[in-house]
Amino acid sequence: MANRGIERSENNSGHVLQPNGEAGNLFVAKEAPLHDPRKERIEWWKKAPEKIKRYKAGTAMDLHGDTYSYEAGATYFIGSNGESIEVMDTCETPWANATVDKAFEALGDKIDIKVFERGFGMGITASRVIRHLDIHGGEYTVVELNRANAKYANDVWKPKQELVLTETATRGTKPKNNVTINIIKGEAYEETKKLVEAGEKFDLIISDTFPLTEDEQGMNDLLDLDVLKNCLKPDGVFAFFAYSPGSDGALELVNRQGEMIGKHFEARGVTVNQVKINPNPDYKYLHADTGYPVRTLPVIVCKYPKF
Repeated sequence: MANRGIERSENNSGHVLQPNGEAGNLFVAKEAPLHDPRKERIEWWKKAPEKIKRYKAGTAMDLHGDTYSYEAGATYFIGSNGESIEVMDTCETPWANATVDKAFEALGDKIDIKVFERGFGMGITASRVIRHLDIHGGEYTVVELNRANAKYANDVWKPKQELVLTETATRGTKPKNNVTINIIKGEAYEETKKLVEAGEKFDLIISDTFPLTEDEQGMNDLLDLDVLKNCLKPDGVFAFFAYSPGSDGALELVNRQGEMIGKHFEARGVTVNQVKINPNPDYKYLHADTGYPVRTLPVIVCKYPKF
């Protein structure tokens, strides 16, 4: 008689043996689930608390020994005291604004522009996009993994932007442009696939995700370009934030970034500019290996996707 107290056992191959319900062959081999660090990280990031730390204005010294002043600002953290990660800082505002401005400049005189952003963060990029859509009209869609951040984007930031759009139309002589704002809760790669499957096409895609694993550093916005570009219209524009911790903010793409962009966009459509920022010296994300704050960051805009 079978021992009904046995729920599972393991053979020496490491396979988990499960009852198959057939007489004479009580157990069948079933592969044990593989450890997936990225999936675990997604779950951690999804549920992690968020925090804003404010700081006062001051002065600091950069890599070249030049002293500069920085404004009072705030740093955005994901996680708790056990693991708290610097994700974004208000000192990045010139970088975000320049990237959005250059991207819209590349779009020319288009109207009713559909924009897709990956990663909401502090909403700096998002707010700049809305200012442009106030002029051109269109739709803004953002995907954010962290639940608390996505809730803030939907419950606080979105209503504020809709109010501003109404007020600017009321104060001005121009008619109000229709601007729709969509907040998606989810992981960037997964939600991008869903948009491709749904046949969605965007005029502008801005990717500003955060690397979930060590091997994604500097490449986190590009690893799924073969999928992401299928969300882009043939005359669309793609922008991302190319800085990677440990670099010096040079006016160039690191080799792997350049190879990936060259594989998916025509060289004539890729522009690289530079913007200067004044970071709080305690913001470690923007430090080179020397420990000094990085003060110049690349602005990358890509046109002419290769399909």
